[in-house]
Amino acid sequence: MPPSSALPVMIARICICVVIATGLIQIFWPIEWMAFAAGAALVVFFAVTWRQLTAVSIVPMVLAAALVGVALAQGVGVHVFGHALERAVFLSSLLALLGLLRTAAAAAPEIARAGRYLTAQPPGRRYLALNFGGHIFGTLINLGGLAILLDMAMRAMATGSGHLPPDLQEVKFRRMTLAVTRGFSLVALWSPMGFAVNSLLISMPSLDYLDFAPLGFVLSFLCMGYGWMLDRVTAPRGRIVAQPASPPDPADGGAVWLLLLHVALLGVAVIALNALTALSFQQSLLLVVPSYSLGWAAWTGSRDTGGRDAAMVTTQVMGDAVSRFPLAASELAVFASAGLLSVLVVEVMPTEAIRLLAIDLQLTALPVLWIFAGSLFGLGCIGINPIITASVLGSLGSQLAIPGLSDTATAVQLIGIWSAVMCFSPFITTVAYAASLVGRSAFTVGLRWNWSYSIGVALIWTAGTSLAVVAGFL
Repeated sequence: MPPSSALPVMIARICICVVIATGLIQIFWPIEWMAFAAGAALVVFFAVTWRQLTAVSIVPMVLAAALVGVALAQGVGVHVFGHALERAVFLSSLLALLGLLRTAAAAAPEIARAGRYLTAQPPGRRYLALNFGGHIFGTLINLGGLAILLDMAMRAMATGSGHLPPDLQEVKFRRMTLAVTRGFSLVALWSPMGFAVNSLLISMPSLDYLDFAPLGFVLSFLCMGYGWMLDRVTAPRGRIVAQPASPPDPADGGAVWLLLLHVALLGVAVIALNALTALSFQQSLLLVVPSYSLGWAAWTGSRDTGGRDAAMVTTQVMGDAVSRFPLAASELAVFASAGLLSVLVVEVMPTEAIRLLAIDLQLTALPVLWIFAGSLFGLGCIGINPIITASVLGSLGSQLAIPGLSDTATAVQLIGIWSAVMCFSPFITTVAYAASLVGRSAFTVGLRWNWSYSIGVALIWTAGTSLAVVAGFL
């Protein structure tokens, strides 16, 4: 925003702080009117940051506004709107607080060291290293991790590929980009900090994180293997292969293990707090993420300084995170809209009539899973963010009570398709952002380069889920 917009920027930052404070306060004092106050703060936020909104975010906002009108016309109760706003507040708070985690991680020296180590791997290990890096960086820093790793990969390209002919440079460029973006998409399969997992957990109240996320974590390695196989099959044969400009520094390898430790500690802290207290998974997440972020920032500042810079780095990280709130208006619009839609769609939809229709059509679990998979992938391809589709389908799946279709099976199906379309659709943030970073069109990075991986994962995942349901495993 230009300097003249200092007042709107300040208002926007205050509004998101109010939303975060409301989300945290409601963990201990669930007062309904506070959700409406936070909802009003979100409206003010979007009003003063409207220049940051894009078509991708405006569409769900319009849908949410229209649905509010329909719900009002149908006489939906106040408590339903309060519940919808609670979800919108949670998702908005989570996105903002993950921005704090991203800022704390970016300030830590291990991020740069791990990035150097992964991008300096020799050709035989490069795909797996970058894919793994995209996965871990994405878990900790979300899109910030994607940016850091792609930037380092592009620098490695510039310094280590000058001797290659242009066609081989383009092949190497494509393979490195795909390795990172595919790895980033695997976050949707299991990460407790990921939006895929959390959107399903809040839309399917009977679902538990441990019901499906551990399976998603295991299957992420199979997806990694499938991507590596495609990379090997499409690699040029009988041509000179570029070597890294310099071998990776073994000392930097320790930074990768440190990042893995951060991921493990975050996940264990959330799961433990959820298991040992009466707090829900989402409430535990909202408490752990900011606490861990500030602790990480303080630790970063205290290293090699005897603790003198801990407060300074922590303050700087908090300031940087808050300053970026207005820039996240488009993402916040999508997430807040998803929270509203996941409740109101099911409320205004003739769920009972749909259930009776499903009975009349003798729909069983498998056709419903296939319909859900096609809907999520297809709508993602035309720009409807998966967080909206998955939230609505998750709620609908729970309400329909299709014989043989468990919430776990629905969740497993949806996270797999989410991961597949996440690095395919040119209208989804992952592909659009990656394309802007590497200087290619989103259609090239998603549709042209990645169709075999994304469509393959979607088909294989759906077939595997279907077999698991038939066998009674899900």
